[in-house]
Amino acid sequence: MHEEKDKKNQINHKRALELNAYAAGAGAFGVFFRWMQRQLAFENGLAKSSFWNLIVPLSILVVGYVFLRFADRFKNQRCFLPDEFEEALASPGKLYSIARWAVGILMCAGGLAILATCETDKNAVMLRVIALLAVLTGLSFPVLLSAANRERPWLKPRLLCLFSFLPILLFAVWLILSYKENAINSVVWDFAIEIVTLCVVMVSFYHVAGFAYGQPNVWRAMFFAMFGAFLCIMSLADARNVGLQLVLLSAALMLINYNWIMAANLRSKTAEEKEIPGDGFERLR
Repeated sequence: MHEEKDKKNQINHKRALELNAYAAGAGAFGVFFRWMQRQLAFENGLAKSSFWNLIVPLSILVVGYVFLRFADRFKNQRCFLPDEFEEALASPGKLYSIARWAVGILMCAGGLAILATCETDKNAVMLRVIALLAVLTGLSFPVLLSAANRERPWLKPRLLCLFSFLPILLFAVWLILSYKENAINSVVWDFAIEIVTLCVVMVSFYHVAGFAYGQPNVWRAMFFAMFGAFLCIMSLADARNVGLQLVLLSAALMLINYNWIMAANLRSKTAEEKEIPGDGFERLR
């Protein structure tokens, strides 16, 4: 019995490693493509015709398609994730604990770095709001995942929902800031990737929050966790405030963390479903 359980755990962790290796690898290629575009497709601050202007959006579409295929593959294998917050996001063990606290601290460091460098910025007020939300997100992230390891979560449902909502609010405010900063910027390639990234990351955390809100969709959550992490890494090639770079990196690691946990907790319906007796009422159950 224990050997069978250990074998299933090994398979799930191998699956989680595979998915996140693809996400990280795609991110590495993405940041390289974007960096090459910034170096070769811009002249005196203006975009010019370049091979890299085709490669960057094409790579995003290809990566999105590949991640969709991953989600479809697990769906077709009759895998599922429990709807309950505790079972879906359970991540016991010291390594998980170290990982979530390290990511949370990195997010807090990003928020503090924004505070330390935004005094002379014309959008200092909005940057302070982003910094505050980043610190709150960094502190709540490990607490949120720790709560999933209890049979009876010690956090009230409203707090779980609030903690899940914080990163969505964080990137919503950043999106407004990005629109404001680029309102008169005619070089679309200069900010397009950041806008797309912020929108996708908001949707990514929205689907992850579905577990706390009792409306989960595991396949969308896993797809957007991988895709959002990929875009966060790609966007690191752009020049911006060092604190915002840390926030973006932390968001990528958070989504990778979520994706790892979801993949590790996937179950097989063929193994979990109980046989229903043929008493004539099967269709009513």
